[in-house]
Amino acid sequence: MVSESYLPRLTTLDSRLSQQFDPARDGFGFRNPVGLVPKRTGGGEFLRRFDAFVYGKGLCFGMAAAALLNFQGASSPRPSLANLPPTPDLFAVLWDYQLRQFYPRTVLASVWDWAASGGGRPERVLGRLRPVGTSPDPHVLCFGPAPNRRFPYCLARAHAVVPYRVEEGRVHVYDPNHPRDRERFVKFQRGGAEFAYDGFQSREGWGITLVPVSACDQQRRIVGERSRLGRLTMKR
Repeated sequence: MVSESYLPRLTTLDSRLSQQFDPARDGFGFRNPVGLVPKRTGGGEFLRRFDAFVYGKGLCFGMAAAALLNFQGASSPRPSLANLPPTPDLFAVLWDYQLRQFYPRTVLASVWDWAASGGGRPERVLGRLRPVGTSPDPHVLCFGPAPNRRFPYCLARAHAVVPYRVEEGRVHVYDPNHPRDRERFVKFQRGGAEFAYDGFQSREGWGITLVPVSACDQQRRIVGERSRLGRLTMKR
């Protein structure tokens, strides 16, 4: 049973680190829902614009963070996220995880990594990247702006994926836009000085920011409280 209060402590390695993340099992089985926003009553124009900004372009960060936290916190056998149907209850959970990218702790971690990497420079990614399954505090890999004139464009179109394996200049990822796809990877070239992934290329002004999943984990302090995501996996 998944519980946020049982997520692994950052000072402890356990047998879960040797288990391979599988996008077809540990990722969600449906595509990142673009344009799906909460239906709220009240709040006026401000709340409608806020929801459109946070959720309207998809829930990639929320899906990536939720998949990572579920993988890190689950016991064996691990519940499969891929078989969860896209229900209103599940979307309510993912909206919560999507919003976490704007929490102060997450924003601070993102800005710190962006600055430490020289503005998302690709040559500073591979040496610092912590794929899921190799560390108790793995990264969400975010495609975002580098310090150039395309900064606003890239910031507005940022995308998040889950890195789970590195081999021969390739970082294999779970991409919420491509459910169950085991063939997705970010390709690094020229000794890691350039990268390319779908429409995200360093030559076109994109950078990479690594967000530790611990920054997204707003752990509840009530003893024995189960996460909503955990309850959904147990309903099946």
